[in-house]
Amino acid sequence: MPFKSKAQQRYLYAVHPDIAEEFAAHTKNFKSLPEHIKHKTSGANKMKKEHEKKEHHKKEHEAKKEMHHHHKEMHKFHMKELAHHEKMMHKHAKKK
Repeated sequence: MPFKSKAQQRYLYAVHPDIAEEFAAHTKNFKSLPEHIKHKTSGANKMKKEHEKKEHHKKEHEAKKEMHHHHKEMHKFHMKELAHHEKMMHKHAKKK
């Protein structure tokens, strides 16, 4: 069996040199080996990750909507409070 990556080659020579020699005998071009190989994810795994990603975005969107609603309510409260204070200041100014 040939080496699949340079990382595999380094590992086998460090840990199992006898197996590494067998792999080396079957490897034609060491320079063309990638540094690491990419592991393929199964279709079901991909779908699960996509679903999790969508759910995460959905929750994030809901949290932002809730925060926006909270800010709107706080703004209304502060505006009422400000109007009340202005009214009280106006009354106080009239008394003087």
